[in-house]
Amino acid sequence: MDPSESPVLALLERSKQLTYTDPNASLALAKEAAQRAHSGCTPRLQIAALHQQMSMLFAFGQIHEGCHVLLPALVIAEAHDLEAERGDLLHHLGVAHYTLGEYSTAIDYWSDCLDLGNAQFARETRINAHIGLGQIYFACSRFADALRHHRLAEQWLDGHIDHELQARLCINLVADLYALEDFAAAQVALNKAEAITRTIQHLKYLGEVFTYKSLLALARGQYLEANAFIQEGRHIVHFWAWGEISWHIVNGRAQQAQGQLSAAVASFLSALDMSKRMGCGHKIFLIHQFLAGLFREMGQAPEAEYHHRLYQENFHRLLDPQLFARLAQLEQQLRQSNPTTPTIFVPA
Repeated sequence: MDPSESPVLALLERSKQLTYTDPNASLALAKEAAQRAHSGCTPRLQIAALHQQMSMLFAFGQIHEGCHVLLPALVIAEAHDLEAERGDLLHHLGVAHYTLGEYSTAIDYWSDCLDLGNAQFARETRINAHIGLGQIYFACSRFADALRHHRLAEQWLDGHIDHELQARLCINLVADLYALEDFAAAQVALNKAEAITRTIQHLKYLGEVFTYKSLLALARGQYLEANAFIQEGRHIVHFWAWGEISWHIVNGRAQQAQGQLSAAVASFLSALDMSKRMGCGHKIFLIHQFLAGLFREMGQAPEAEYHHRLYQENFHRLLDPQLFARLAQLEQQLRQSNPTTPTIFVPA
């Protein structure tokens, strides 16, 4: 290792250590590391520093800003034929466009990640791409297709996949199984996710674990237990912008289930406000759907109709016919590149 790289490595390590305890400091350190790495450091270290800066910007919900950092890293990877790094960065571009509700563009990037012609892409890139595609199917309420892609992601696991990615996959499996009302299987996957996240102290994913612990308790009618999980999760999610949105949603669902309808409205509106500020399109239509049902339950027909209309507008804006055509095209590509892949796609 070049001794001149030691300060950059130290900044990078400290940034990662402060990710949850002091995210503002973490971002500042990552930015400094990226600036220092630009002169005299190896291309891989330059990419690593930019990657950490990008990750922190994404965590704050600053998606466009994160992409401005990601693209120079991608240029470096392409210029130096760093294929593993290029695949990882393409995956993150997919994540950015997915978060912004630009699903077809996300599919384009994840399709590249799954192209076996890119032989030097890492297993992690394949896993993340299948997770992302599953999330798009999930947003389309195609829960069985979501589960299928997340099971395909499982097939890429080996003993070298890090715990963080294993936890991410487990949590997505929990979401699918919960939506399919296979609560027993969801609980098994959730227990595994919780064990991993506690071991590595990954507070972002632990916040998601508490979201699903709450939802499963609600499904069982165990309101006291659900409320306890919600409050425990509240202490975690402020480290992670998306987690706070999810927390407000699950809190609203718990309040609605217990007849606290005005409080539920406030929770959903808080989630909606945060989602709009962050451009989080895949959450906005869902929250309008919850609000429409809630106002209908309250007997407030005009408000229910208003949110139902916005739910439909946002839903159809995200899920246009071209999206399903693009998904069908992708499934065909997967069949051609790997004939043993069990892809079954039924157009919506």
